[in-house]
Amino acid sequence: MSNISQMYEHYLGNRNKKIQFALYLFGIVISSLGLALLFKSGVGVAPGDTVAFGLAEITNIKVGYFLIAGFVTLVLINAKIAGQRPKFESIIPSLLRGLTLNVWLYQILGESKFEVWWAQWGIFGIGVIFLGLGIGMYLRSPFPHIPVDHFMMVVNEKTNSSKRFVRILFEAGLVLIGFLLGGWDVVGIGTLITALFLGPIIQYFYDITVFIEYLGDKGKQKSKTALE
Repeated sequence: MSNISQMYEHYLGNRNKKIQFALYLFGIVISSLGLALLFKSGVGVAPGDTVAFGLAEITNIKVGYFLIAGFVTLVLINAKIAGQRPKFESIIPSLLRGLTLNVWLYQILGESKFEVWWAQWGIFGIGVIFLGLGIGMYLRSPFPHIPVDHFMMVVNEKTNSSKRFVRILFEAGLVLIGFLLGGWDVVGIGTLITALFLGPIIQYFYDITVFIEYLGDKGKQKSKTALE
């Protein structure tokens, strides 16, 4: 059996796995919509995305392409730090995130603007929920994850620091760079709110979408063990 056939059997070999994959794609797409809504709200994007949006503000390059470039760079950095081969499979969700963000931001939402405060914060709230829902769903799936999550884990293992400390330090650095590049159009009160509350929102949706994991072989094994 060829490598492609083995990969297909592993990831999409039955109906449940195909459903898992569909939910995985939905999670990435809906999280991209959430990220686009955060930017359109005008009150601040998520800390981890400030640099990409800042670069897009000072160039004619779409923000999704900067996200993809950043993710590919992280794949190589992760491999160097961990002393392992690059996880090139992580480029797949990275491409999906960047390209779908471009579609939402530049084609579907286009020139839409929200200038009154209640509309801005309403769009921001919806964006945070969609971002948390999408990330929670795709993390539940057994498919490759966006490399920033792996980066946090690798740095945590190498420095023996807490995951929370590593994430705070990493995101604080990105916010500073993003502010220097894009100013208040990118970094705002919403950035702080997202830093504080996005984690719990992701955890909430991660918990309630446990059924995604149980669609696969791993979940079936857990269910079998619990019944024995």
